[in-house]
Amino acid sequence: MSERSEKTPGKRNYLLVIPRLVLNIGDGYSFPLGLPYISSSMKQAGFNVTTLNLNHLDGDVFTILNDVIERDDIDVVVTGGLSFQYNTVKRVIEAAKKNDPRIITIVGGGIITSDPEAAMTALHFADFGVIGEGEITICELCDAIESDCPISQVDGIIHKSEHGFSITGPRKDIEDIDSIPWPDYEGFELEKFFQASPSISGLNRKNTVFMISSRSCPFNCTFCFHTSGKKYRQRSLDSFFKELEYMVSRYDIEYVCLADELFARNVERVKEFCTRMRKFNLRWWAQFRVDNITPELLAILKEGGCDVMSFGLESADNRILKSMRKGTTVEQIEHSLKLVYDAGISMEGAFIFGDIEETWETANATLDWWRSHSEYKINLNLITVYPGSYLYKFACEKGIIKDRVQFLKDGCPQVRVSKLTDEQYSTLVLSIMEAPMTLAKVLSTIEVRNIDYKSARMDVSGRCTACRHTNVWENIKFFTTNFLGCQNCGQRYNTILPPQLRANIDTNVAKLLACYGKIGIWGINYHIADLFKQSTTLHDANVYPLDISEAKRKMDLYGKTIFSPESIKTENIEAVVIAIPVYFSQIDGQIRSNFENVRKIVDICSLIDPDFTAGLNTF
Repeated sequence: MSERSEKTPGKRNYLLVIPRLVLNIGDGYSFPLGLPYISSSMKQAGFNVTTLNLNHLDGDVFTILNDVIERDDIDVVVTGGLSFQYNTVKRVIEAAKKNDPRIITIVGGGIITSDPEAAMTALHFADFGVIGEGEITICELCDAIESDCPISQVDGIIHKSEHGFSITGPRKDIEDIDSIPWPDYEGFELEKFFQASPSISGLNRKNTVFMISSRSCPFNCTFCFHTSGKKYRQRSLDSFFKELEYMVSRYDIEYVCLADELFARNVERVKEFCTRMRKFNLRWWAQFRVDNITPELLAILKEGGCDVMSFGLESADNRILKSMRKGTTVEQIEHSLKLVYDAGISMEGAFIFGDIEETWETANATLDWWRSHSEYKINLNLITVYPGSYLYKFACEKGIIKDRVQFLKDGCPQVRVSKLTDEQYSTLVLSIMEAPMTLAKVLSTIEVRNIDYKSARMDVSGRCTACRHTNVWENIKFFTTNFLGCQNCGQRYNTILPPQLRANIDTNVAKLLACYGKIGIWGINYHIADLFKQSTTLHDANVYPLDISEAKRKMDLYGKTIFSPESIKTENIEAVVIAIPVYFSQIDGQIRSNFENVRKIVDICSLIDPDFTAGLNTF
């Protein structure tokens, strides 16, 4: 259930909790490294630490926490996450405080670092927030708590005070990241995590370990916020490979995800990395930039086991790239993507529309470029204004974001900061939804088999149209997997829902309508837009598409209006289908907190099951 360290008499007992990010136990998620790093640092410093990963435990969060708190006589609960994970983070500290108001709660991660006062206000049940990297800060804070020393002496802390909140002095970035103990993988049950495919674009592999070789990023794009500090620092390769050696000896690892914001900055370092990776015979995923890709480097990467190269492309218009402070050009994008494609390495990337300087002309320039290069299967998204970023500060100053606390509670919805008119923006949103399906590459001889309706997973086979290789992809979950990559040449294909599963969804939507009268479909992306386009059942007047993004609500969804989630109250909608499974926990938390009239919450993946029962209350 959880791991606990040896107790030291007279010291406080700490519970470190990774919030629940999955819908069903066994589903994939991106293994967070923040709390495992905190745990190993606290254990090394001699604190009494119990660890808990809610993604591996069935049952109600309150009940699970209550049992562990009572069993281990917990005094302090520590958790954290990113801004869009607000509801899952809040659920942990709320459960702790409701169990015993005397429990001290500490929250860290991007949710605090990006906008400390707004986050602490929204979280409400947090006593302390850790700003920036937490390994040193948390140990100093816990020392202060145990010795009753003034918190003001601990840098990098926000805490409740008589007049609201007090923030202590800034914490310096950790210069030598080799000095940080390796993450506490064992404490958070990495072996259980291995049994599911990670929930990250481009990764469909079990037994994937997440590791870092650097922290932060040397660039300052307007849409980005560096949660791990302002200064880019790299681990020594000796340190990285010593950890990897241990992981390979300890676990059955098949794949490595380099969770760096930017992996390939120093070409010589990358070459050495690839040389040292060869002996492990492991495939790996990492993030790159397009301004330093060469045929020589690609040959080394391929030989070194690089499986997927992820690129932050952002736009195919140089005016927008300049506005974003990206430091790259369209010419570099064209040159590098062709080199990668010809080298047969799978790649992924995205264009994000809606920068401050975005116009109808620049948006269409990017769309036209995308249509002319559909072989690269670049994802299309609206820009998200993340707390802490330049865009966030701009949106707050201009009154686009009127309430920073409510913005966090709402899940950081997409807002319009561009120069596009409302009409242009709504047309653009629909184009982004339609494009992946209208120009999707189709596998020849595609076949779906071994469908497990309970887990909504299946095996898919198909012949690549580029190299004619016959692929078999196992344990694929639709609505969560962005693409399927050819296992021979890397060509990517959209995961298009087969006709028989579309029919099952229509049948089950009809069951929900018969039982509840009205249903909401929360979360509109290209998977869901494609369902609405081809379904008559979803066009029933009592089916309400819902989205937190005001931008998407301006879009005409093939004759359907997209409503605000507030329509759940005004229209008395009692059943809601969550259409984006990777955000199920976050959306589920919003529904439970804000809409008492909802009696049933459904994962869209469960609607592919022909034996689905509409039922009654799932609360």
